[in-house]
Amino acid sequence: MVIGPNVAIGNGCKIQNNVSIYEGVTLEDGVFCGPSCVFTNVFNPRSAIPRMDELRPTLIKKGATIGANATIICGHAIGRYAFIGAGAVVTKDVPDYALIVGNPGRIAGWVCECGIGLNLDEKGIGNCKICNLTYEKINEGSLGVRSCNHT
Repeated sequence: MVIGPNVAIGNGCKIQNNVSIYEGVTLEDGVFCGPSCVFTNVFNPRSAIPRMDELRPTLIKKGATIGANATIICGHAIGRYAFIGAGAVVTKDVPDYALIVGNPGRIAGWVCECGIGLNLDEKGIGNCKICNLTYEKINEGSLGVRSCNHT
């Protein structure tokens, strides 16, 4: 594991083996970084051209999961409780609760704060079968907590 200078790591984060977190990366509380996931900090690096003054900050918000071997291209934000699947390549901002897969990464679904996939109905509303949180699609690109129905 490598932790560079000027990196912020929140409380309760889990950083697995072979992860390098370079300058410009911020992990909020409760972020999970799976084995060998990758963060970049310069968009177009060259060994002979110093570009550390061109750092693009990357923000991983509270509770997000970055799967094994995923790559996060610098300059983007990963939303709260988003789930980046193993091997995905994130090339743009990720909304809260989004499940991202593929290269380039795309929204393949939505996940609850507890990490369970959500099935949304025709109105864009979904209930977690495990923790009983209810979610509602705000627009085509985001999801929010609608209500807390803990029993």
